[in-house]
Amino acid sequence: MHTLVESRTSGTRRHRVRELVCSYRAVRDGEGRIIRVASLVLSDPRTAVRTLAPLIADQPVELFGVACLSARHRLLAWHVASRGTRDSTPVSVPDVFVPAYVTPGTVALIVVHNHPSGDPTPSPDDVALTRRLRAAAQVLDVSLLDHLIVGEDDRYYSFREAGVLGAPSALERLTGRPHTVGVSTSCDS
Repeated sequence: MHTLVESRTSGTRRHRVRELVCSYRAVRDGEGRIIRVASLVLSDPRTAVRTLAPLIADQPVELFGVACLSARHRLLAWHVASRGTRDSTPVSVPDVFVPAYVTPGTVALIVVHNHPSGDPTPSPDDVALTRRLRAAAQVLDVSLLDHLIVGEDDRYYSFREAGVLGAPSALERLTGRPHTVGVSTSCDS
């Protein structure tokens, strides 16, 4: 229901108030096919990469996405926050956190971007962005579970595994996964 409130006061300018309306649609690949991902609990970086990497695979430019997760760390929604060039993409803190607040049920985030070069090693800008996002997440009371960089041949970099986002979770310690710190050469587990 939309209502336009008219002011009766003479000399007052009238304006329309805009309403934010969000809708969701299926994510499609370059050929228009719907991309389907497993409905898994994204409890560790390997599972998250297996689930989220297909959403940014085969992109010729850097793409930065935000995965909005439920309290049980299941994927609720995927948002492309930025599409850049072959070696960078601009990302602002609001670009990352606004999707979390407009997606009902979101309590945690995983941010993911690709390196079209194939090398998932983080740049100094990637590290600085991760630290800014970690600080913002604490202020906004949203869990930033990980920042993943996806490369070629199932290689990835996890800021959680590297300790930039804190120690691995109790679940990761109990299961012994993930096994490596930094760049992993396989997503198989």
